[in-house]
Amino acid sequence: MSFKYVWKNKEANFGTPIETEVSGGTHVSAECILKFNGKYIALRRPKAIPEHKIPEKAQKSNKPCLYDVHGLPRWGETTEGYVKRVIKDQAGVGVKSFRIADLTMGVYPDTQQWYIELTLFVEVDRLPVPGTYGNEVVEVVTFDKDTVPDDFGWWSKEQIEEFLKRYD
Repeated sequence: MSFKYVWKNKEANFGTPIETEVSGGTHVSAECILKFNGKYIALRRPKAIPEHKIPEKAQKSNKPCLYDVHGLPRWGETTEGYVKRVIKDQAGVGVKSFRIADLTMGVYPDTQQWYIELTLFVEVDRLPVPGTYGNEVVEVVTFDKDTVPDDFGWWSKEQIEEFLKRYD
């Protein structure tokens, strides 16, 4: 027996992908926190995350900031397919395993765009090395919950510490 749902309360229902961001629209993204041998990994990128703007915090910094791997899944892509692709593309390494830690949804005040964002912990098969992966990575930084760096481009040290303590 089939069931036809009628979207009458603005429930999530998406059409085919489009090429540009739309005010009042929606996007799905995923933040991947890399891990190797029990340590977290961040990538120092002068031009921020590939295909993303340099955040205001990073523009004001006197040196390139640190970033996790972040991106948008492609239409029809599985979670595993997305994770393997984006980690290889942005860090140049393979994936041993991953787990979803959080799903955040909200609306950006300026564009009224609804964002739906997964956050995943991704165990990689080796430590990344500096190089060009979508854009330049000038340094690979490892840390633990007690030594979180304070120069991430998007997040504050306190936000990262709180997230790690809560979910890992």
